[in-house]
Amino acid sequence: MIQTLPDTLVVTADTRLEKLHSRHAASLFQQIDRHRDYLCQFVNWTPFNTQLSDTTLFVKKCEQEAEQGIGYVWAICVEGQAVGTLSFNPTIDWQNRTAHIGYWLSPTYQGRGIVSQGVIRLIEATKIHFSCYILKCAVHNLRSNQVAKRCGFEWIGQQENAEQIGEVLYAQNIYQRLEEFAQPT
Repeated sequence: MIQTLPDTLVVTADTRLEKLHSRHAASLFQQIDRHRDYLCQFVNWTPFNTQLSDTTLFVKKCEQEAEQGIGYVWAICVEGQAVGTLSFNPTIDWQNRTAHIGYWLSPTYQGRGIVSQGVIRLIEATKIHFSCYILKCAVHNLRSNQVAKRCGFEWIGQQENAEQIGEVLYAQNIYQRLEEFAQPT
């Protein structure tokens, strides 16, 4: 039931999604370390990613998950530099054709439509495998909630105390986008 997902997707002339690889670790760690104070407002993993070896271990874990078909992570590369990630979070539900999308992007590159364009391109490229895409965003993460809306996701509800970031439990908005299942040709 596990399907092959694309290793590389061209999003724009200068932006690509590349299957996460060890060559991306240093650039990603540099973005995380440089923007730690900003990122820790929206993601819970910055305290566990304090040195390059942490990022390298994360990349290896992602490679194993991709091999097993339970998750898949692409580096968001702008002009060849990894500046964030876009993912199908574990556990991909191949049986029910459902994928949960996650992402983060260096604040230096935010406000350019990079994540929105990446999500749309990823959906276009994978709707031969999936008919339902889920996106969950902490309610205070306004930019992430806007990405969901711009990408045609429909708000389906809110879950209280669903995401812990630091010492705070946040509610999450839950969005879904349904696609006509495109049979492979």
